[in-house]
Amino acid sequence: MRMTNKILGFISLACFLSLACIYIFLNTSIVNNRNTILNVEDLFQNVDYLWNGTAIFKDTAKGLQPVTDKVTTHTYEIMYGKFLLPYYQQNPTMKMLEIGLGCDMNYEPGASVALYRKLFPQAELWEAEYDAVCVEKHRHGELKGINLLVGDQGKAATLDDWIDKSGGNFDVVIDDGGHQNCQIWTSFQKLWPTVKEGGLYFIEDMQVAKSMYYRKANTETCDRNLLVPEMLKKYFDTLMYDTKRKNDIEFMFCQSEACVLGKKKGVSAV
Repeated sequence: MRMTNKILGFISLACFLSLACIYIFLNTSIVNNRNTILNVEDLFQNVDYLWNGTAIFKDTAKGLQPVTDKVTTHTYEIMYGKFLLPYYQQNPTMKMLEIGLGCDMNYEPGASVALYRKLFPQAELWEAEYDAVCVEKHRHGELKGINLLVGDQGKAATLDDWIDKSGGNFDVVIDDGGHQNCQIWTSFQKLWPTVKEGGLYFIEDMQVAKSMYYRKANTETCDRNLLVPEMLKKYFDTLMYDTKRKNDIEFMFCQSEACVLGKKKGVSAV
């Protein structure tokens, strides 16, 4: 009996010490790899984003009106669920830029903005759009509180202006803009260097790349014959065969019509 009491005593003490350690742990601040002070409790917020992101992204989008075409015409909940939601869970104050408000859609612009507000309430959101009239019309409505940029994503000078006004240094960039190959590629060349280490760059709607309509745009550095999927294949080859790993792309995930690129850690954004 005495031995049993001693064992029970040790178990009780161990449980008490464990609870005390957990309490101290949860009330201690840590510094993450971006030198941002975070309460450990914050890390347990939205923990389901880590394992159920695809369903959460799709269900949340379909619960809003209008419903973004990211989850109707397309199945982009796959890449956003697998990568963007887990990224936010670990970086809740992330800085995100999306190109394309949806001013040319058959519903009012801002469907994706409403989704981001719902899913990423602590994020710093930036939206870039070609249609200045549309932006001004909705600036104090659906877009209130959103950081807005205007101009043609296919022009290097416009992109430089966006970087200057926003400060660059993005955690996430989403290209859902004009879908012209040279627009996408010019934007990528300018904006990828501004993405933080460990950050993400999403490119949507590449199924139209071979269509002549989406090969109209061209610049001094981008020929009309350029196809973005073909350029990404070159990066894929580098990932597969360059054993020296000099490229700053850590991974590339592609699904139907779209891809996401992840940036290596240990490289600096500009």
